[in-house]
Amino acid sequence: MLERLVGWRRPLNLVGAATCAALLVFAYYLQFAHSMEPCPLCVFQRIGFLVLGGGFLSAGVHAPHRGGARVYAVVLLAIAAVGSGLAARHIWIQSLPLDQVPACGPGLDYLFETLPLADAVRMVLQGSGECAQVDRLLGVSLPAWSLAGFVALGVASVLVNWGRARSHPPGSRR
Repeated sequence: MLERLVGWRRPLNLVGAATCAALLVFAYYLQFAHSMEPCPLCVFQRIGFLVLGGGFLSAGVHAPHRGGARVYAVVLLAIAAVGSGLAARHIWIQSLPLDQVPACGPGLDYLFETLPLADAVRMVLQGSGECAQVDRLLGVSLPAWSLAGFVALGVASVLVNWGRARSHPPGSRR
């Protein structure tokens, strides 16, 4: 089966990029059509999907052979792992009892305008009160959906890009 996926490496990487784009479009739809304002961790997860989508797009356009494809597999998996970590942190903050939820902090714009980048990122990762608000879709929190998306796309990136491509196209006879 893995050999069949590798034969479709270019289009499947482009499907990965399109999936990331669709997830971002849906996030903006929720924000603007349903007034679900993103917290700072949500914004970071969106950035994760943007970078992951860019990686899939690059892999799809470049369509490297075995060694280069494996580099893409590792890079895409690393990006998905960082995104998964952000989503898991968000889920953890949402699971805290109310008395342990971090206080609401300043907005992202203020943080990045007034603090050095490392300090601003550290504050976002610590979480804030708005990150503890739980918005659900089909009974599942949005960060849980995000975690599922990062895990699925990370696994897909390895399945598609790690194996060795066949010398003949899928479905053809030798």
